[in-house]
Amino acid sequence: MRSSSVNPFPFPKPSASAQPGCLPASGQAPGGAAAGLVPYKTSGPDFLAVSFEPEIVQERRVRRLRRQVWAAGHLHRFACPNGFRENVWFVTLTYRGVDDWRPGHISRCFKAIRKWCKKRGISFRYVWVAELQKRGALHYHVAIWLPKRIQLPKFDKQGWWPHGMTQRVIAKNAVGYLMKYLSKISPFHKFPRGVRIHGFGGLTQQARAICSWLNLPSWCKQQYGVGDLQTVAGRRVVRATGEILAPMYQRVFHPSGMRLYPNGQLPQRWADGPYSSLDRFITTAGAG
Repeated sequence: MRSSSVNPFPFPKPSASAQPGCLPASGQAPGGAAAGLVPYKTSGPDFLAVSFEPEIVQERRVRRLRRQVWAAGHLHRFACPNGFRENVWFVTLTYRGVDDWRPGHISRCFKAIRKWCKKRGISFRYVWVAELQKRGALHYHVAIWLPKRIQLPKFDKQGWWPHGMTQRVIAKNAVGYLMKYLSKISPFHKFPRGVRIHGFGGLTQQARAICSWLNLPSWCKQQYGVGDLQTVAGRRVVRATGEILAPMYQRVFHPSGMRLYPNGQLPQRWADGPYSSLDRFITTAGAG
């Protein structure tokens, strides 16, 4: 992989004679994009303010969580082949004591379920979120997609969750249930240090690419589609060229947070949408 100092935002400023929404005479959009794409700009302040206040940091974390859970849940649902019937099991895992949570509990539980699914020749497809009860104890809500012909066993009898009580039901709207519990999470919830508050697994390659794209900074999503970028050692790298993107913002720290000042003109967004390059990414990945 080669490093490059090339400006990662190759869109030139439009000339005075250019009309908004029009392409150059060559039929190519700025930066070599395909003809027929209509760029547009949005105006904003000269900098972005980022607060380090614990409540604000937690609020940003919860927003990312809601976006990821919503996307993963619907992508699981869309992955069901036509004519294939399945149930979504909604499972609640609780602890006996308020302070019983330890790292690794949920991962060991999922490892056992994954082994059970593998014996039956099915994929372990799931989304989960953590929630704090009023008494202060952590518990988990898990949505699991299974074929209708297979019934999810009771976790207690299987020994998958020896830390407290479990409950499982077939849900008509599992994603809606998860989002409902997420709506209860506020910036003032104090989760145990080191706890993960959401996760998902069993997604297709296309679905994982979409979830990864959703986690990119806004300026990356404005310029690149699903599968165009990969993250290596915290840097954004263009898959097709190996170019490492320069940071979009310069960070200026102050006691309560930081300000982000753009290093150049913000990238333009194309009207063909973020998923336009998904098929090309899947084809390339499959060939590799």
